[in-house]
Amino acid sequence: MKPSLTCILALLLLQTAKAAEPPDRAKLAQAARKVDEIVGHRGSSVDRPENTLASYRRAIEAKATAVEIDVRTTKDGILVSLHDADLERVSNGKGRVGDRTLAELKQLDFGSRFDAKYKDERIATVPEILALCRGKCEVLFDLKETGEAYTERIAAVVREQGEAKRIMLGVRSVDQARALRKLLPVCRQIGLIPEAKDINAFAEAGVETIRLWPKWLEDSTLVPLVRKHKLRLHLGTGKGTPDEVIPLLAFEPESLSSDDPARLRQTLAELAKE
Repeated sequence: MKPSLTCILALLLLQTAKAAEPPDRAKLAQAARKVDEIVGHRGSSVDRPENTLASYRRAIEAKATAVEIDVRTTKDGILVSLHDADLERVSNGKGRVGDRTLAELKQLDFGSRFDAKYKDERIATVPEILALCRGKCEVLFDLKETGEAYTERIAAVVREQGEAKRIMLGVRSVDQARALRKLLPVCRQIGLIPEAKDINAFAEAGVETIRLWPKWLEDSTLVPLVRKHKLRLHLGTGKGTPDEVIPLLAFEPESLSSDDPARLRQTLAELAKE
């Protein structure tokens, strides 16, 4: 039997006894309603093979407002969605994705390691994902590679296949942010900052959102600094359960991600009720 939201709140009060102020129900509801972006992390990766079309379809069904895709390049220059540089964790292949052509990668099974019923799932290309999401949800590119050729490929696929106003670019360096702002001025950017001290630099580069790791939130200066720059705040919630989400709402993020976007949406809906 799952614990009620009231029970979870009570447990959190006990766990955060050192805090100056306990969670307030009305403030939690207000913070939950402030979240306007629910990102399916690698799709709906809790119940589908991550970064596959099956995972993205499920995230769309769960009414995620956006899906996150990890963007890597094949040997023949095609952009695909895969978190790891290596193939072994999520497929029946070995080696690095960048050492295989798309045709070679399409022969591999990207579903069975998650569950045998997904044995026919293949690697998803960025154009395939953009076509699937068109008119349904936004797409967040987690840019896993660097360099001019990679940046130009990103720009080309967005111009040719995407809806630029509905694409967010997860940039990992100031140089990358500036280069893509010139190439794709309409796309919003989220700073996937490598270190907490990089907030100022990414803000000056023009990103609209900053992603902070939950462990960084122990530093009470960071969220005020994000707000000083008038930027949006993005946080990750894991599976989107109340015990994960409630502590994060104290920071009033506009954007949350989850491996289970359906659960995250349900949690926020429950918390939004005063």
